[in-house]
Amino acid sequence: MKAKTTSIIRKYKRSSRSPFSGDDSTILLFASIENVESLQLRFDRYVYLHRDEVGRWLGLSLSNQLVDELDDGKGKHRNGIDMIEVLFKLKDEIVAFLAHFSDDICAIMGLDAVSWLEAASPGWHKDLRDAGMFSDS
Repeated sequence: MKAKTTSIIRKYKRSSRSPFSGDDSTILLFASIENVESLQLRFDRYVYLHRDEVGRWLGLSLSNQLVDELDDGKGKHRNGIDMIEVLFKLKDEIVAFLAHFSDDICAIMGLDAVSWLEAASPGWHKDLRDAGMFSDS
């Protein structure tokens, strides 16, 4: 199912309040869906990807509920390997959410959500393993 009018991409019209320097736009990677037909979203659980003016990834903002669920003491804003760890842990939920916004994801990533995360996951797994945050055993 594709979104008709709802977009997960936001360009800031004012200065961002995030802690990420150069924050220019966001992509909503995950939120709870209240109503699938109308794509009415609920923001009790969400993940935003913050990007700079040319689309580079700066970090993630997480809902308080997700911060509580992760229970790792790393807070609401994540970048670097901590960002990758969250994406890797939530990849199935992210794919299920992004499937509703395939036009936006294809416009940004050049791939549908499933293909994008399948392509990214091995690299994320390697990064997490190299950082000692993931074990193959």
